[in-house]
Amino acid sequence: MNEATTTNTAPRRVSVAWPTFGKKLAAVLEKLREDEFLVISTKKSNRYVQFAGQGAFGLRAEAVSNHYLPRAERLDKQQIAGMKGLGWHAPTASARKSTPEGDPDGSPNFFVDFTMPVPCTAVAELAIRTLAEVLRVPHPGNLQYEAFDADRDDLHWPELGLKRTTRAEGAGELAPKLLATIKKETGIAGLEFDGDGDLGVGYGSAMAYVRLVGDPPYVRIHSPLVRGIEETPGLLSRINGLNGSSGHARFLVIDGVICAVTDVPASPYVPEHVVQALREFCQVSDGIDELLQAEFGGDTAFAAAMPSTMKH
Repeated sequence: MNEATTTNTAPRRVSVAWPTFGKKLAAVLEKLREDEFLVISTKKSNRYVQFAGQGAFGLRAEAVSNHYLPRAERLDKQQIAGMKGLGWHAPTASARKSTPEGDPDGSPNFFVDFTMPVPCTAVAELAIRTLAEVLRVPHPGNLQYEAFDADRDDLHWPELGLKRTTRAEGAGELAPKLLATIKKETGIAGLEFDGDGDLGVGYGSAMAYVRLVGDPPYVRIHSPLVRGIEETPGLLSRINGLNGSSGHARFLVIDGVICAVTDVPASPYVPEHVVQALREFCQVSDGIDELLQAEFGGDTAFAAAMPSTMKH
């Protein structure tokens, strides 16, 4: 592996350190047992490949999808095509829908399942090409790793030669950080989580709620926009159009309520990413409730204009 192609026609040189690291990774994958997990990620980013030992069922490998990447780091069309060209299966659904219970054979990430006996050298080669060619990591020294078992007990693989990351923080550890971030952004010193675990943020005609969900946790920003809506083909067509033009924000119709939702990775927790996502979300949501009400009827979630708490 000597070259990878970037978005322009000029070849991009790839470090000669990758093949050596690939051998180290293959050796560690051979030792990965059932219910043991290895995550290799880029430093100060959420781009990763990860592996799950599945005992007699082999091994699952996954690579990050846009469901887990902030706007500035999202994979472009060529990178997505590159993932598929290497043999990764495309994500089957979002993190909310592609759960082990609801989608046991799928994943919100790019994924490949390897049966026994696991071809660890081939798995490592797939991971290396993904990191170097598609995710454009220049050198293995830009990587770090996390390893643990089903009980979240740490595993150590010093033979990888990578810096070991700390385990992802739980909701109890992240909640004070999230609260401090939103307090700073809104300037509301007395802001607290409500009984549903939400932090309420007003912006123009919209009200955004910020909470921690999932395990490991991620930050969800959501807003009910219009209530009492009849789900017609015209409405669903309009929602699909919004989803195609609103960046990370997703619009849904749930039990007659039009909602806007966006998710932000929290491992690692980066306050700037949360603030950026919240600002973009509020800008998209502000005023769209009244527009949708005018088009499809129903009632806006907040009939009277509220004082904004976000900084404009």
